[in-house]
Parts: sequence; structure tokens; C-alpha cells
Amino acid sequence: MLKKTLTIVVLLLMANMAVSQETAFKWKAIRVLMDSTWNSPEEPVVKGIIDYYKPEMDIRMQQVVGVSETEMRSGRPESLLSNFTVDAILEISQRRSEKKVDFALTNFGGLRAAMPAGNVRRYDIFSTYPFENYLVILDLKGEHVRELFNIMAEKVEAMSSNVFLHIKAGRLNDALIDGVQIDDEKIYRIATLDFLMNGGDNLQPLKEAVAVEQTGLLLRDVIFEKIAALTSNGELIKSKITNRVIIEQ
Repeated sequence: MLKKTLTIVVLLLMANMAVSQETAFKWKAIRVLMDSTWNSPEEPVVKGIIDYYKPEMDIRMQQVVGVSETEMRSGRPESLLSNFTVDAILEISQRRSEKKVDFALTNFGGLRAAMPAGNVRRYDIFSTYPFENYLVILDLKGEHVRELFNIMAEKVEAMSSNVFLHIKAGRLNDALIDGVQIDDEKIYRIATLDFLMNGGDNLQPLKEAVAVEQTGLLLRDVIFEKIAALTSNGELIKSKITNRVIIEQ
């Protein structure tokens, strides 16, 4: 029974190769005696399974999926990596949905490593986007979109290029979607992550969504699809700073 359980656990871990941001952790401090208890040998069943799959997995993870024009890093209020990511979310979600998607939103906390210049491997994508977060499309009333942007005046998250925020002295001074002021009564369709939909990173207004479209796509899948489209057209992975967020003190 132990061997069977260990086998299932390891296979599940290897299949996921990531963890979810949605997992709720509770921390408790305990005193641990650092003695020979921790010098236990490797579990042979687990090691055998890992050793069996590792060569094939290493080959797959080293596959080049695209070529980046420059190194792309993440950082507030906007960056090459965050802009590339959130604009890809908008593009792919619009391609998958039958209705218009008004804008896209993701969090900086989900971008965990820079995308290198030159060859971009499958491994690099897993490193940059390690979490098992799914793309969802929310229907959200304008008044809650305004609340969302007010929250982001204190802590900016990544938004698609058709959104403009002007933040002054830590407060939202102006917000435009496609160059138009927010209509409090309008229903906006927002492409984002299930982690954020559930109030992650304090984006509580997203929990007020009146409808949710599940795409079944991981954020990683979105990025792979975008890069595959660029590569098939002979294009480089590119991004640029668009001043979609202006912050004044």
C-alpha cells in the first residue's frame, strides 16, 4: 500500500510540476530538534520513479519554443514581462470567447522569473509562470471595476494596453478603458486568473462577478499559445512600455 501511495503521489507531482497560488496555508511556529532524525535515506520507490521519468522530462523542458528580442523582467507599475503577459491574456481570451472581452488583468506576484533574451525554452516558461492558475472571463459591473482600480491605486497590478490609469498621491485620479470613462452601470468582461477572481492579492471586487466563463486554460497555456503563434509567423517575442499607468507623487 505504501509503494502504491508513493507512486501515485509522485506521478501527480510530476504531472502538475507547479503549485497553485490559491492554496490557503496556515503557519504555526514549532521548535524542531536538528538531529540524526533528518538524515533518513532516500525512499527507493520515489527515487526510482523520478529517475525513470527525469531524462525524458529534461529533454522536453529544454525544447526551444520561441526567441525573445530582449530579456523581459517584471516590476511595477508596468514592465516588459507584465505587459507581454497581460496583453497575451487579452488576445487569447478574445480568441477563445464568443463575446467581446473588455480588458485583461493579472498580478505581478504570479511572474516569478525573467524571460531570457534569445532562445526561450519550455523550462523558462515554467520558471516564469510556475503556478497552476486558470484563465477565466468575468462579467463585472462598472461600479466594481471602479472599486478595483481604486484598490490598484495603492498597489498596481498588470493591465492590458487598452486600460489607462492615472494615479496621483496614492489615489486614483483617472481611469479609462479603450479611452472611455468607466460606466458604473455597464457590465465589463474581464480576462483574469481564477486566483484573482477569488479575491487573491486583495482584489476583492472581482468576487462580485455576476457571471464567469471558464476557459480551461492555464496561464502557461496562454503564453505557450501566444509564443507558438509568433514563432509560426517567424516573429520574435517582443514587448514595450506603453505608459498605461502614470503615477505622480
